[in-house]
Amino acid sequence: MSKLYNTWLGYFLFVFCVFSSTLSAKETLHVAVASNFKTVLQTLLQESPLPGVQVKISAASSGVLYSQIVHGAPFDVFLSADGVRPQALVKQGFASQSSLVTYALGELALWQPNANKVNDKVAIANPRFSPYGRASQFYANANFKKPISYVYGNNITQAFQFVQSGNVSIGLVAVSTLKAAYSNTQNPKYLDYKVLEASEYPDIIQQGVIIKSTKKMASAKKLMEFLMTSSTQLKLIKLGYRSKDSNASK
Repeated sequence: MSKLYNTWLGYFLFVFCVFSSTLSAKETLHVAVASNFKTVLQTLLQESPLPGVQVKISAASSGVLYSQIVHGAPFDVFLSADGVRPQALVKQGFASQSSLVTYALGELALWQPNANKVNDKVAIANPRFSPYGRASQFYANANFKKPISYVYGNNITQAFQFVQSGNVSIGLVAVSTLKAAYSNTQNPKYLDYKVLEASEYPDIIQQGVIIKSTKKMASAKKLMEFLMTSSTQLKLIKLGYRSKDSNASK
């Protein structure tokens, strides 16, 4: 009797452990995120909008992420800083048209935290890979004295870091990056910037798509739906983005 009891007890414990492990296991959603949106997405995800899902973020310039996806990187979602690359993925069959959304409009700021330290170099993201870089170069060419000596960051976050470190005295950076830096440190130097008028540079239309090869379609759709809710969109304005409604043509 004791032997039979122990056998059934062992079987019960085995089934319980397997069941508990299944309940506690989290699905991992791999999201490729343009560098300007990394910290913002992390902030939004603190609300736990995707219960049972762990979001793993890989951040880089939109151009680099696009190239990685085309070459087989196993991402489930791509949140770009432009519309060109997500739309190219749709045309090339890597993403579906129905998943394409405009989740934010980026904002640029002119940041010079130390007015007493001036040199002739301007930090911007590399226009070859970054939509923020292209918008920055457009503004600088129209407004700065020529010739302009650029210091290119691999992405808009690195352009911010060049100014933050003091290696470059002035930069064109994402408003969202400055707001996140101030939120984390309360350092007043992150408030010493000028938000550029939207009419002074090309629209930074940030679009996202779900990659067709994903095995986690339901979770990917939930993430996109969460980004597009009115409450999330209002938060994005506070975090350094323009409202999509402020540009009706888009």
